[in-house]
Amino acid sequence: MTTRILLDCDPGNDDALGILVALGHADLDLVAVTTGAGHLAAERTAHNAAITMAVGGGTVPVAAGAMVPLVRERMIAGVLDLTSALDPERPDLAAVPLDPRPASDMIVDSVRSHPGLVIVTTGPFTNLALALRRDPAISKEISRIVSLAGAWGLGTKTAAAEWNMLCDPEAAAIVAGAGIPWTLIPYEAASTVGIDSELIVQTEATDGAAGVFAGELLRSLVSTFRPGRFSPPFMPLNDPLAPLLAANPALAETVLAHVAIELAGRHTYGRSVIDFAMRFAPANADIALGFDIAATRNAFLAALERLSSQATSTKETA
Repeated sequence: MTTRILLDCDPGNDDALGILVALGHADLDLVAVTTGAGHLAAERTAHNAAITMAVGGGTVPVAAGAMVPLVRERMIAGVLDLTSALDPERPDLAAVPLDPRPASDMIVDSVRSHPGLVIVTTGPFTNLALALRRDPAISKEISRIVSLAGAWGLGTKTAAAEWNMLCDPEAAAIVAGAGIPWTLIPYEAASTVGIDSELIVQTEATDGAAGVFAGELLRSLVSTFRPGRFSPPFMPLNDPLAPLLAANPALAETVLAHVAIELAGRHTYGRSVIDFAMRFAPANADIALGFDIAATRNAFLAALERLSSQATSTKETA
């Protein structure tokens, strides 16, 4: 059964991989991509998504979104690879035209056009929060949100907070309280699937521009990995896990929990407070605990293979 999704992201190399996976996966129907400030400034993330859509041969609309968070100052990633992939400007790569609608409007329009739509998020929650504020009734039409965000333990950007949550905690709190079924992939779960040399070689072995580009993205991600004391020994695959899990929930073990976002703590602002015991409130999320590594890697490669084969078929038909 095909799952219809909208992907809200902030490309970013791993977000770009997520777009390619969403385009190529046999069990996903990608209806739109929306972007906002996060890994880079908003105009850059939108252009990077447009580049990725062109590389992947996709025809779905790409809409630029929020330039700043709802309340806090804008953050930009501090560790970048300015020699390859999508961290630097890429005038050598073609890009599809952007849809003129703001991302929040695109989300509302997509949900209204496709009741039961799954929203996949791999960046800050600003666009989705704005859409829910603009038209609260869409919360009844979204079948699920699948997000790569948060952590049940230590943070990744601060001692307490993970990057996607910290970029716009107020927006994350709106999404957490929206009453929409929510699958959350915290940092610890995402860290179970890493990028190693074998995965890079297998990715680059897929035919066509998408495979070559995906390999470049993976190599760039590895080059920026700065493991901390409690980090995994490898760069996590990260953002592609969200569309992969939307396509096949069996890829990860999940448990119910209550998720709240810390908005007032001096040292804990942006922390995802994940209460597995649900001491003070009922569950509002399914929390991924870990992935079937082999099945996830195979699904990732299969999506890229299919995307490459689609591009080859299109060229032969033209």
